[in-house]
Amino acid sequence: MRFDLVSLSLFVAVAETQNLTHAARRKHTAVSAVSKRIAELEQQVGTQLMLRLPRGITLTPAGHSLLYHARQVFRNLEKMEEELSDYAAGIRGHIRIYTISAALMNHLPRVVSDYLSLYPQTDIEIEEQTGMSVVQGLLAGEADVGFFSSWTPAAGIVFWPWQHDLLSVLVWPDHPLAARSELTFADIVNEKLIGSHRNSAVSHILERQARALGKTLNVGLRVSSFVSMAELVAQQLGIAVLPVNEVASSTLHSGVRVIPLAEPWAKRELLVGVRDYGQASPSVKTLIGSLLPTEQAAGSDKTDAGWAG
Repeated sequence: MRFDLVSLSLFVAVAETQNLTHAARRKHTAVSAVSKRIAELEQQVGTQLMLRLPRGITLTPAGHSLLYHARQVFRNLEKMEEELSDYAAGIRGHIRIYTISAALMNHLPRVVSDYLSLYPQTDIEIEEQTGMSVVQGLLAGEADVGFFSSWTPAAGIVFWPWQHDLLSVLVWPDHPLAARSELTFADIVNEKLIGSHRNSAVSHILERQARALGKTLNVGLRVSSFVSMAELVAQQLGIAVLPVNEVASSTLHSGVRVIPLAEPWAKRELLVGVRDYGQASPSVKTLIGSLLPTEQAAGSDKTDAGWAG
């Protein structure tokens, strides 16, 4: 069954405006021509796509199905046009990345640097988001690749383990806990905290663990930047809990100490994910392949959701 793009475009316009006249005006064509195209589509699929009402139209179940797939067709065409335009402009790929702060601070800069050294004409956009926003961005098609933690629910996303992560406590050098080589949550639950974004995975898990101890966190300040949190710790305005165990103290601020949090729940995986690997662009697949073991990347096309490999 072959569909004409002009007819599909007119059908989408009618479905969105719910009116033949308005659709004809939007597409700069005659109402009779729009009506004829819709009738031909219905004849082609062998079922009614819309019901004609006195003041407009409404879609049948078959019409809703065609609308969904027609929109997908036009999104793919737009994506194809964008990629080909990039090639014409000398850019051989475009990747939109959403990432949580931990990945952006610890690992992602090296990944991007290594990738661009091999593919210097790729255009890469990076936006820092909370874990949930990363997943939502992938589902909405706003991001091509996402970096988030295993603490974030990721239904509908294809994802792979990428790096390990561990929460650590930031204190100033003469804080009573500064001499410790590691800390438990009980050691810090009564301390004044500088918190991360209220919707961040770190905030949620710390609040959950505090409730398990019958405690309420004492969060005096909240900021979304790891560097800003370290600056505030250095000013002795509170301590902070961040996934920065692999980052040297001097990277954050020379006036803080980074002490691992020795709790089983403080360990997590950093994940890399896409909405649909099979539909991903060659640039995205190349990036994913550079992050995964060869055999894991090779099996990516067979994975529908969840852990790949």
